[in-house]
Formats: sequence, structure tokens, C-alpha cells
Amino acid sequence: MSQFPVFETIAILDGIPQNLAFHQVRMDNAIEKLFKQTSVFNLAEIIQVPERYQNGLVRCRIDYNQQDYHIIFSIYQKREIKSYQTVYFDTLDYIFKYSNRENFDLIKIEKDEAIIIQNGKVTDCRVGNLLFLKNNIWYSPKDYLLKGTQLSYLLSQNKIKLVEIKIEDLHQYEKIMMINAMNPFDESRAISTQHITL
Repeated sequence: MSQFPVFETIAILDGIPQNLAFHQVRMDNAIEKLFKQTSVFNLAEIIQVPERYQNGLVRCRIDYNQQDYHIIFSIYQKREIKSYQTVYFDTLDYIFKYSNRENFDLIKIEKDEAIIIQNGKVTDCRVGNLLFLKNNIWYSPKDYLLKGTQLSYLLSQNKIKLVEIKIEDLHQYEKIMMINAMNPFDESRAISTQHITL
């Protein structure tokens, strides 16, 4: 196991950490479940944004264990996703935000991003949760691999609904969108489900 087996990715927008409460909950939960200890970290205190990262969208990565952490700031380069491809991976386990992402490296696709299928059900993509639009309502798979902070936020605001989505259900949806800490809900990023290769 690496020195820091889990990590958080936090968006910093114009010097202000986003959705910090949801990151704190997930971090506390990981420390409790993985290390059987109570978290000693307060993200609001340990995230001190350097002067050079006070403007624009910045990625803050915190690798941590039960007693120590390592923090890195970097300018975030947005990545446009124009196509998806379904991939079957029944054994992938990512209930915590593990630093070791070797299993994700095993996923080989010809499109921009993967839709990971487990036991016939839609879960996540490699870099975040997925949203699907049907009849003006946004849905997300209840069989997600990792409950992202953006997903938690949208659920708390009643902006989306969790449902079971089987691979054969994908054609029923009109649009698909990836969300994660760095890519919040934005309908302009959604693309037609016709760009999904099954």
C-alpha cells in the first residue's frame, strides 16, 4: 500500500474551494472505514491557496492517510468529451477514492470516455459520475462505483434522481453528461446518447 492510499480532488474557483463540506464528509468516512480512526483533518484549515492560484479554475489534490497528507495545486485544463464507449468490468472496486488507479488503466477504448458496465448495469465513467437526461429530468445510476461530491451536491439539491440503468436502457435517454469535482453540472457539456458506442 502506498504512503497515501486515498486522495481528494477539490476545485478551487478564484481562490475559493468548492463543495468543501462534501469533500470533508467523504474524507472523514474513508479514514473511519479504511483506518478505523477518526479524521484529524479540517480541509478548511489545511487548504491554503497560494497567491499564484488565486484566479481561475485550479485543481487541488490532497493525497492522505490517517495522520498525514500531501497537497498539490495545478491549473486545470478542461477536457471535452464528445463520445462514449461501454466497457464491461464486473470486478472493478472503487468504493473509496484510491490513489492506485491501475485498474482504470486497464480500460482500453477507442472513444473519448468509457461507460463502465457491471453485471449489466451502468455505473460510472473513468473520471466521474454520469448523468442521463430523459423527459427533462436528469438521472444518475444508483449503481455508481464512487459517490462523487458533485453527485452528492446535486442529490442534496434534488436536481437529479438515482435510478437503476441497465445497458439496454441507454437508448431511452436523450443526453449524457459526466460530472466530477472539476466539472459541475452544466447542460452545455451534455451530448446526445447517439454518441455512445455499445
